[in-house]
Amino acid sequence: MRTRPESSIQRGSVWRSGWTPEWYEDAEGHKSAMHEKNRPGWMALKARLDDPDVVALVANDLSRLHRKGWRIGDLLDFVDQKGIKLVLADPSKHIDFSTPQGRLFAQLSAIFDEWYAMDVSLRRKANIAYRKSKNITVGLPLFGTKRNKDGYLMPTDEGAWLLPNGSWQAGTIQDESPAPEAIWRGYYDCAFRIMELYVTGLGRARVCSIMQSEGWAFRDRYGQPSPLEVDDVRRVTSSWPEYGGAVLDKKSSTRNYREIEPNDVPLDADRAVFDIHLLRRVGEIIRDRSFSMPDTGRNKSVMAYALSGLVYCAGCERIAVQQDNVRLRSKLSGIHRDSYRHRPGLHCDCQRRAVPSKLVEGDFLRLVQNLTLAPEFIEPMLNLAALLSDQPADERDFESKRTTAIARARKRLDAARHIFEDGDISREEYVSRKEKLEREITHWQNYTTETQRTTSELMVAIEAVNKIARLWEGSNDEDRYHMARNLVEYVVYDLDERKVVDFRLKPWSAHFMVLRTELKTEGEEGYGFDPGRIRERIYNTPNIVTCAVHYFAETYHAVETIPPEPLRNDVIRHRYSLGELLSALAHEYELSPARISQIVNARTGKN
Repeated sequence: MRTRPESSIQRGSVWRSGWTPEWYEDAEGHKSAMHEKNRPGWMALKARLDDPDVVALVANDLSRLHRKGWRIGDLLDFVDQKGIKLVLADPSKHIDFSTPQGRLFAQLSAIFDEWYAMDVSLRRKANIAYRKSKNITVGLPLFGTKRNKDGYLMPTDEGAWLLPNGSWQAGTIQDESPAPEAIWRGYYDCAFRIMELYVTGLGRARVCSIMQSEGWAFRDRYGQPSPLEVDDVRRVTSSWPEYGGAVLDKKSSTRNYREIEPNDVPLDADRAVFDIHLLRRVGEIIRDRSFSMPDTGRNKSVMAYALSGLVYCAGCERIAVQQDNVRLRSKLSGIHRDSYRHRPGLHCDCQRRAVPSKLVEGDFLRLVQNLTLAPEFIEPMLNLAALLSDQPADERDFESKRTTAIARARKRLDAARHIFEDGDISREEYVSRKEKLEREITHWQNYTTETQRTTSELMVAIEAVNKIARLWEGSNDEDRYHMARNLVEYVVYDLDERKVVDFRLKPWSAHFMVLRTELKTEGEEGYGFDPGRIRERIYNTPNIVTCAVHYFAETYHAVETIPPEPLRNDVIRHRYSLGELLSALAHEYELSPARISQIVNARTGKN
């Protein structure tokens, strides 16, 4: 296991000792190792140390593990209790931490590492305080700006070329156009356009929609153009003091703008990136729109969504595939109402922006039911898997080979113990032989053939699919949430057609999807198949798993429980004229009372 780049450890004792390495790394952001909460890689490694097959913890340096003296002490006690070796891969630091001298070195090193981290932190904080006292921003420059030689903000010449196919290409205004019809969209002009639209009284979502229709792009933290979102509009408008040359104490995302009077903020006209009158107007609008939610206690109407985080919009999926940009994908989220709603501020070719949760989850259940396999067809699927596998001859005698190898290793272990008791070898030699033989026994006990792994994966997939189909109706939303995540990577849903158009199961279910499709197309008989014909079709079909997914997405029976909108609206108006209440109609048709009122009064609106 590692906490540093592989090269140092690969040259170290991992390979000399014959260990099989398992790599862990905390590479995202700044990791001082003073704490554990912001170190997902270390937390995963720490949980893995409890497993019996872990023999050593290897790091390039102790500071990669912890920079706290007491944490290093706890770690040393823990690895001693578990019989795990703590090894430093740095060739100049070969230390035995099981000895008193080694433990003393570890404690002293941790003290110096802790002091170093605290010293760097204090210096960095002092630097930030100094920069803020000079009204110099810290971190990445604001969107649409760059820093001059003194550190102050100035308009940037960077931006993105809007290509004819709708995608963007990063560049500068001095660059030559990448295509004859490409349109220049500078980041500075984009920020100004956001401010300009915002002061007209439009909301952030409406501003975002207009900006998207005009072809503007935002810049991500890596300098690449990305689709503009509602939160990007918030980032620009909330940073109006910094655009005006003033730096406040708190970050823009944590400020209480109700308490900020724009006229009292000391904007600097000489250093401002935009006109200060425009910026003060933005600040006034934000102040007037800011409010604090009253504390009404626990919201009992909040509901869980079984497919939350798994459902994607089909329209956005088509655009993402066309432009080869995964950031254009849009998840449908459940907010406040019992429906899945499209992400605000991101537009595609879908006309509907929401769909009832019962309809989405009902289609998901019917799709899973179409994947289920009756008990009498499990054996035919396993037989088909065995026929399609190219099982080598020696694999058929694997069980006897494994039994013989384990028995031979145990005899050698007993012989080494007897030799040690007779005094013919030292304790170090005996311990070395014992560890090697025990690893060999564990290897043979855990080793499985390709056929056995495939059979195990098929049984897991069959059980997961059948479990959802069997327990879905009687489970609550929280249980459904976990069951869906155990099986599905994502589901693509068409809001207009109201049906599942694509989905992906977990990677370990790839064999199941292919074989399930073969059983489905062959009538689920299972016996009398021609393995050669099926193998040829599987091997000669590009992206066979994708084809299997599309087959099930097209053949599952989606049930439209809501009539077409024109007919539905006529029925709603007729029933309302007969005296039915708006609330009763809203509950039955799974719409809001406001939407029912629009339909009754013949006003246009989107469901």
